[in-house]
Amino acid sequence: MVNVRWLWVPLVGASVFLALPGNETIGEVLGDVVGHFFSAALVAVVPVVGYRLIYKDIGEKEITYIFAASWAYLVISQLFKL
Repeated sequence: MVNVRWLWVPLVGASVFLALPGNETIGEVLGDVVGHFFSAALVAVVPVVGYRLIYKDIGEKEITYIFAASWAYLVISQLFKL
């Protein structure tokens, strides 16, 4: 079984890959990457709080999975302009 922390590597890599077109400076790319993660964190707040209220305990694995799902939703919605 792979450690859940390795899930962050493709998230960061894909965010950088998505931020490259249309941005010329490293500051613009980093701004987009931070924007991806901030937006995903905002979307992930509700499921994380709900999980905490229902199960009383939430670990790093659950938070990472919820954040990854939120990030994927935001990226897919941007790609298909949903």
